Amino acid sequence: MALRQRRTDAAVAANAADTARIDASAYWVCLALLLAMGTLAMRIASMW
Repeated sequence: MALRQRRTDAAVAANAADTARIDASAYWVCLALLLAMGTLAMRIASMW
């Protein structure tokens, strides 16, 4: 029973680590998209 509990704890910890990594990646992707949209908007505005 103790071995099963240790595996469960390890699985929960691994899942939390994966979620944190995915969240961090999504943050940087969204930030890059916002920056690109801002740059594009400034270029379009400068053409007018």
